[in-house]
Amino acid sequence: GHMTIDINGPKCNCGNIGCWETLASGTALAREAVKQIREGVKTSIIELVNGDISKIDAKVVDLAAKQGDELAKELISRLGYYLGVGLVNLVNIFNPELILIGGGVAKTGDLLLQRAIKVVKERAFSTPANAVKIKPALLGDDSGILGAVALVLERSKNYRR
Repeated sequence: GHMTIDINGPKCNCGNIGCWETLASGTALAREAVKQIREGVKTSIIELVNGDISKIDAKVVDLAAKQGDELAKELISRLGYYLGVGLVNLVNIFNPELILIGGGVAKTGDLLLQRAIKVVKERAFSTPANAVKIKPALLGDDSGILGAVALVLERSKNYRR
């Protein structure tokens, strides 16, 4: 989350500027929605929280997008772009076979994922970009911890030999 993907991006809690998580997270999605509403952009997002801007989160923005709200769809697409930029770096460095996208923001679905995949295909080196599969994590929010446990078990099994 603390890989710089926009040198002119927002300041991160870690003190850096333009960290991946400041641009491609549920928190970033909600923050940008609030900013746009405060700037006067018309959106159904505010209606979904009965006018209480403090209740805006990624789930609300996602719901608005699924109901056809243009701002919400644009924000999720932009988040997908930044997700893709970060993935480009990972694809170019590690050449993975598979990337699973988990966490709350992954629940926004195809709009997010398709934009991220498009960015990877356009910007990563062609061989790894064409080889990698990018999919939503089927295990949801627990996929990261379960993967870590599986890795530890696999390594400990190999260590005993």
